[in-house]
Amino acid sequence: MRLPIIVLICLIFNGCDDGSPASAGGDVGMGPADMATSVDGMTIQRFDSAPTPRDARVPLDAAQMPADQFVPLPDTGPAPDVGPLGGDPCDPRLNARACDPGFFCVHVPQQRPNVGRCQAGDGCRPGVEGDCPPDRPYCHLKGGSTVCTEAGALMEGDDCVDALDIPQPCAEGLVCNNSICQVPCIPGAENDCPNGGRCADISERVGVDAGLCGPRNCDWFTGDGCDDDEKCSYAIRSDGVLVGSCTALNGPGNPDGSMCSNLPMGGDNCAQGLVCIGAAGRERICRTLCDTGQYEAPCAGTRACEERLQTTSGVVRGYGLCVTNQ
Repeated sequence: MRLPIIVLICLIFNGCDDGSPASAGGDVGMGPADMATSVDGMTIQRFDSAPTPRDARVPLDAAQMPADQFVPLPDTGPAPDVGPLGGDPCDPRLNARACDPGFFCVHVPQQRPNVGRCQAGDGCRPGVEGDCPPDRPYCHLKGGSTVCTEAGALMEGDDCVDALDIPQPCAEGLVCNNSICQVPCIPGAENDCPNGGRCADISERVGVDAGLCGPRNCDWFTGDGCDDDEKCSYAIRSDGVLVGSCTALNGPGNPDGSMCSNLPMGGDNCAQGLVCIGAAGRERICRTLCDTGQYEAPCAGTRACEERLQTTSGVVRGYGLCVTNQ
């Protein structure tokens, strides 16, 4: 049975100049209903603080360069050993979708940020014992692959990417979603995800049976779990738990980049997988939701997934909006 959750949030979308009114920055409200104090006995929070800016990313519009067109950067000392560099060209900034499933993209030392080479993973399954040898017992989620290595010390919710945006091993029982450490799961199996969350199947992206524990209830990206005349909206309960909430949607909804509005009883009129945002006092625009590793909902083309969703607890980790950095 689906619990009736009507939750209002405020999203902040800043630091990205793509020519739309929503890129002007500022606080974002949720329409007339965002002044309500409770719905069905549940306190509604209003989220209107600005997110902490993350490090600027290099533009994602540069073409991938073959080996004979490498452009050396200034010498910064001995290059680290990153493994074989004879694979297909790739752009490391595209995360899980940079290479074919089962492969990860490694940045070529002393080259431009978009210059990488695909390397094969080990084909292990995160959270499954016996898939890795004793000297490398931890199955690490890395780009579009999984690799056997030693477990790290990072705990659930800890940042797990280094200065070059390379995912680092988490502690046993956790994996890196290219943002923070979170609990893995096995699609189709009985899983005990935190807060009653669902198991998001990422098998197609990494080439082995694998999943990540996501928010409970319906699926923000696909709408699974909602009726045909509803969409699954990104929402956060008054107790701070991230959830999916089924809200009414008449017709297909407005596409990415179009004007939109939030609805008095929760949700908006954007299509499934999109959210309605905009600077205070300006037109609201439909923007595409994504996950930071680009496992569940990869962004189109060379767009990046940036953590631009904001609550009173801070920036939402592991999920964001598809943006074009400038």
